[in-house]
Amino acid sequence: MTAVTAQRPRQPSRFMAIISKAREANIVVLSVISLLIAGAFGAVLIILTTPSLLTSWESFFSHPGATIASSAKLVWWAYESLFQGAVVSFHDLSTWIGNPTKANLATVLGPLSSTLTYASPLIVAGLGLSVGFRGSLFDIGGQGQVIAGAGAALIVGFSLHTSPLLQVPLEMVVAMLVGALLAGACGALKAYTGAHEVITTMMSSRIILALLPWFLGLGFIARAGFHDGASKTVNPEGQLPLLLGHISPSLTLNLGFPIAIATVFLVQWFFNRSKTGFRIFMVGQSREAARTAGINIKQVTILTLALAGALLGMAGMLELTGIEQFMSTNFGGSYGIDAIAVALVGRNKPWGVFAAAVFFGMMQQGGQIMEATTGISQSLAIVIQAVVAFCIATPFFVCDIFKLRGGERLAALETSAGWA
Repeated sequence: MTAVTAQRPRQPSRFMAIISKAREANIVVLSVISLLIAGAFGAVLIILTTPSLLTSWESFFSHPGATIASSAKLVWWAYESLFQGAVVSFHDLSTWIGNPTKANLATVLGPLSSTLTYASPLIVAGLGLSVGFRGSLFDIGGQGQVIAGAGAALIVGFSLHTSPLLQVPLEMVVAMLVGALLAGACGALKAYTGAHEVITTMMSSRIILALLPWFLGLGFIARAGFHDGASKTVNPEGQLPLLLGHISPSLTLNLGFPIAIATVFLVQWFFNRSKTGFRIFMVGQSREAARTAGINIKQVTILTLALAGALLGMAGMLELTGIEQFMSTNFGGSYGIDAIAVALVGRNKPWGVFAAAVFFGMMQQGGQIMEATTGISQSLAIVIQAVVAFCIATPFFVCDIFKLRGGERLAALETSAGWA
């Protein structure tokens, strides 16, 4: 009788295991695919908007190699300039290694310093929007809350001459309080009258934007001796100190970045560990279920928008005291709008919001350097931003095209139902 030996199933190779893992739908794979799609889309735009390359493609069949090579060279140059303008220049890095002086070190750190400086207020603003989204509330009036918070911090900033240890926290508290009151009022309207938060927050932002020129024209706000729509400057005691100022004053990274990181940790704890964070999550998932569980829906609605507004007001304070130092009629740029995209791209996860804000900062800073170096418009960086945001916000679309497994799980975004 011949003994039959059981054969062990063959284990997949390490390479095949990596390939199988890469086909699983998760945020890392989705992010990499989104960047590749955005890069390819950007490359096509570079070719279509460069007359010399279009002329070369007209004779593609005569000189296919030269046409592809010239297109690839320009696309590579553009993306290399984008990266080196946002993170680090390899030429400057090698120069500093060969000659390690403070001036060369400042040149190396300059791009990343500018990127993180821009990203710091955006991190906090994105966290504010993510709080609202967790409660299924769409705070579309973030821009107004950023400006209102900055305006309150401005009054404290130029009025007091105290120790920075007292003045900077006071500016932050006042900015958060004003932002919370503005957004909380919209929350109260929704809680007690049923007014839609998209409409109320948007209208409150329009009111703040309309009042900004009047505010800047007030006698005790306007810059002395000028009528150019600019405010007084925040006193040195109220400005956020530079983190790398001992290397060079040109390195603009300031205390706002550690504050933003601390806020990420705080919001992470709030979402995962606090009872209030859990109540907000429950209301966002199902108002009826939350009401049945004994949660006060009105109270949570007001609190959710107030917390979102507080963080947006804090973002305005970081922008004012760490970057601008004064207010003008175009203060705040598009932080309030960009924060919506940052929260969505970060999937309302605190560290996801952090990564998304840094990415937006890279596109902002790197796009400027790319335009100055290659002549390719900074709008390309904005297009890349938009494509990445679209891909991450529509995971079913990407998962279906690339046949990723588990797309249903990935598509369960914790976003707002405020438009519904």
